[in-house]
Amino acid sequence: MDAGKRLLRRLRSRRVVNVFQAILLFVLLSSGLPTLHPAQDALRETLDPVVDAVGLWQSQWELFAPEPDKVNVRIVAFVEFADGVTGGWKSPDWQSLSAAARFRHFRLAEFVDGIRLDSHRGAWPAFARWVAREVKHPDGGEAPPVRVTLWRYWVVIPEPVSPLSKLSDPLPMQLQYEFHVQEITP
Repeated sequence: MDAGKRLLRRLRSRRVVNVFQAILLFVLLSSGLPTLHPAQDALRETLDPVVDAVGLWQSQWELFAPEPDKVNVRIVAFVEFADGVTGGWKSPDWQSLSAAARFRHFRLAEFVDGIRLDSHRGAWPAFARWVAREVKHPDGGEAPPVRVTLWRYWVVIPEPVSPLSKLSDPLPMQLQYEFHVQEITP
């Protein structure tokens, strides 16, 4: 009889987990997919506070339509160490990645695209501290990082001359701006 109760308890807990997973999947799909029906907008507005509160908001996916992203962005961070040596961190170069790597790093590319915006300046100090932890001393030294300087590089993608035209070479990141300097204290 004891084994039967344990089995019943295990089945109930699995059912609870399955229901939770189904609800989570429904919320993610409802809030993340492009709008297919007007009712989806109403549902999305209802779910929005919950999705924001639990950190599942995915922003708009502007990969293809209705308004594709027209700016290529990179972030470069320079980490200065106490001994004067400088190391660096770069966001992935989207144009040089394979299709599999683009798929794998898509959310990182979205993060980079968002963190550079002035409206997200509140996250810049934490991002700079994260970069300081990630970048190792280039010479293997023991000096701690003392300053991180964040730069954003970008290029606005021009409208195509014809619907099927392709650029022969990747566009260089023409514009640059130092957008944050963070002093790192031990």
